[in-house]
Amino acid sequence: MKILVYTHFYYPEVGAASLRMQYFAKTLEDNTNEIRIITPLPNYPQGKIYKGFSKLFQKEKKMNIIYLPLYLPKKHSVLKRVITYLSYLLSSFFYTLFSTFKPDIIIASSPPISTALGAALISKIKRSKFIIDLRDIWPDIGIELGLLKRKSIISMLTKIERFILNSASTVLVTAEGDKRNIQMKGVDESKIKVIYNGADTETFKPVNEDEKIIIRKKYNIPLNKIVLIYFGSFNYGMNDIEILGDTLSKLTQKKEKIIFIAIGDGDNLEEFINKINSNVEYKHISSLNTEDIAKLISASDLSLIPRKKINKDTGGNTPVKIFESWATGIPVLLSANIGSETAKIFNECKAGILVESGNEDEYFQALEKLIDDPNLGDLGKTGRPFVVDNFNRKKQAEKLRIITEDL
Repeated sequence: MKILVYTHFYYPEVGAASLRMQYFAKTLEDNTNEIRIITPLPNYPQGKIYKGFSKLFQKEKKMNIIYLPLYLPKKHSVLKRVITYLSYLLSSFFYTLFSTFKPDIIIASSPPISTALGAALISKIKRSKFIIDLRDIWPDIGIELGLLKRKSIISMLTKIERFILNSASTVLVTAEGDKRNIQMKGVDESKIKVIYNGADTETFKPVNEDEKIIIRKKYNIPLNKIVLIYFGSFNYGMNDIEILGDTLSKLTQKKEKIIFIAIGDGDNLEEFINKINSNVEYKHISSLNTEDIAKLISASDLSLIPRKKINKDTGGNTPVKIFESWATGIPVLLSANIGSETAKIFNECKAGILVESGNEDEYFQALEKLIDDPNLGDLGKTGRPFVVDNFNRKKQAEKLRIITEDL
């Protein structure tokens, strides 16, 4: 069976979207399947093409990856990001259109919705089965975050979404909340399959005290301080970078007791650093490979995961960072909608503290409480067995093999 993986994020990028598609591709690799991946030249999250890559086109034969060009502006804005997405829509569409590779199945990931649109169009032309993997529901999320306000744009995106959903043989979602959302849009329940996000429990795992010391020394992290860690993008989206920055800037009285580690990049990074700069000791690392991120998390004491307040639960929106933090055995301070599926999952695990999204005072008070808790190291112990039993990424990805075989 010939399978085309059509994605906007992929290896060597290490974000949640990239990792999800990588595990999907690995799951489908066997002697009976021929896999090909098309993706933009790696640039996320810095918005710059990685060193060692051509600026026009590159092929990685061993992994069957075709890296395609896209527009990358020197300065970022919402409009320029849209142009970036559209540029990859065009390059991927025309490359696939004229390629001799005729896939039996196309698996595409969204957001961005433009990439899913390109895959849907190609599936019609090539008469391929189409599987759409919806990590977030657009345009719903964009409306809730205030990114989409013009009725004409919302109407256009809604029509594109309807075309994508109608074109798909199977719709993959990351949570039951997403499934309910898609059903309300008129998609038959039998077409919708839930494949949860999760953590690779072989990569994200606890370390002993000796290993923890080695890791901290490698990154010049004090051994006698409580390490707070945030790993992810600093772009405007579901991560509530504003509240995180405001909360950390209030910890002046705890300054001698803690250090904050930030792993990631994005448009709002400079503003964030300026906000916390004189108020808390911190260390910023732009990018690490997955293995090193996992080790640094395991050598930390508390994972900070602030999520934006949305008035309407548009779906699951459960951040991968929760599972990866828990898998290493450290607790999480999460802000999420209390009635959401994310909150339900958190309350089942109970490895940390959950507060309502958008409540800066509550997040700050919870963080102070955790910093002063002499039993902080014990709060994450329920996390790893919970993830191993319920959210092992490899086991979740294996569901895709069954789906493709059924098609």
